[in-house]
Amino acid sequence: MRYYQRLIKSLFIINILFHSSQGAATQPNQEPLNKEKVAQLGQQLYHHLQQQQWYQAEKLLVNYQQLPLHETLLVYYAQALLAQKNGNFLQAEFYYQQQLKQQADFIPAQTGLIQLYFSQGEYKKAQYQLNQLSRLSGLSPTINQAIIYYQKQLNDYFKARRFYQISFFYDDNINHAPYLDEQIVSQSTQVIMTRKGAQPIASMGVSHLFSFYQPTFIYANNTLSGYFSARYRDYFAYKQANFTHLYTQLSYQYQKKDYRWTLSPYYEIKSPKKAFEYQSIGVYTGLFFSINKYHSINLSINYYIKKYNKELINLNNHKQLYAISYYYTLAENVQLVNQLNYYSSRKKNTLLNYQQYDIKTGVYYLLPKNWQVSLSLQYQFKSFNNYNPLLNKKREDNGFVFTTTIKNKAPIIWGFYPAIELSYTRRLSNVDWLYQYQQHEVLFKLEKQF
Repeated sequence: MRYYQRLIKSLFIINILFHSSQGAATQPNQEPLNKEKVAQLGQQLYHHLQQQQWYQAEKLLVNYQQLPLHETLLVYYAQALLAQKNGNFLQAEFYYQQQLKQQADFIPAQTGLIQLYFSQGEYKKAQYQLNQLSRLSGLSPTINQAIIYYQKQLNDYFKARRFYQISFFYDDNINHAPYLDEQIVSQSTQVIMTRKGAQPIASMGVSHLFSFYQPTFIYANNTLSGYFSARYRDYFAYKQANFTHLYTQLSYQYQKKDYRWTLSPYYEIKSPKKAFEYQSIGVYTGLFFSINKYHSINLSINYYIKKYNKELINLNNHKQLYAISYYYTLAENVQLVNQLNYYSSRKKNTLLNYQQYDIKTGVYYLLPKNWQVSLSLQYQFKSFNNYNPLLNKKREDNGFVFTTTIKNKAPIIWGFYPAIELSYTRRLSNVDWLYQYQQHEVLFKLEKQF
């Protein structure tokens, strides 16, 4: 995109400095010396704008617009770029539109608006402006190439997209104790004591994710989209734990200049090889707002109800997730992310209730040719509300997850957007495994006896 921006901006001198406009404050009897001075200042102003020397451009703009022969289009163009640089997108849009009111076929204003709408995610407006530009006759090959480029970019937002992601992972706690063989601990004529799983299982594995995304732009800032994904997770060391996970979501989004609100109901089901494990229905809502060009925050709430099969009925729960994410743009292609999560789970049997806190930090880095790499480290702390007397274990569990993801923002083959993920999960204690499954087994047996 920056390549086309430079090509388009290079036409600015031709459009502004060597062609008069209707809005210019011209006086036919001015001396040639004054005209030459205005032209020189105009060229200097444009040079500072093109080199993104904003301080010098802002200073020179004050002097330039005081000259009686200044070009109004150049003043509006400079004001639009400076407003956009300062994060005042409404003002930038106003100055671009003022240029088009003065000269409807002014190409730098057309392309400036398109780039502005792209940066703000207002793709409906960008599409309208692109159509206006493509209707102009006598466009240069450079502009035609830019139109094709932007049209391709818009198609990626309006048409359906398919994703494929392969993930390689290591997990030191698969958390599938109910599927382990039952062991006899002690036996007498009256009582037999058994347990399932003496210790949690660690395994490496691979996960395949296929997903489909379909956006629909309703009107202006309103968007409706559908999303479906199917994931198959394969554990190398313990094949009985392999499972398929299906997820579908309908999402509504309302977006303005500085904020974006999302409401998304969803449904998911997890099914291991042997039988269905659980299904859940929930709703997600989030508010993303931009503080300025470099800082933005996302607040979200996720509530869902999860229903397990009959053998795991004690794990049925209502769960809430509250999250706050802070994004800091370190450079043009580097973004830092810090996230704080709070989970609260209310299960069918209150002995299994818990609260969980997550702290996650990461960095997103844009590579050449549409590739993006992200690194994240997440620390989890889980506290169970009730002491487990049967297991004689403490109530806290903690661990960390390290994840690396490499993905491409453009389709490579068959319309699929590729992504590769590497993750490493390490729990510093195994209380979670003991609470979630071993205690459930004891409770389930007691229910059957009585």
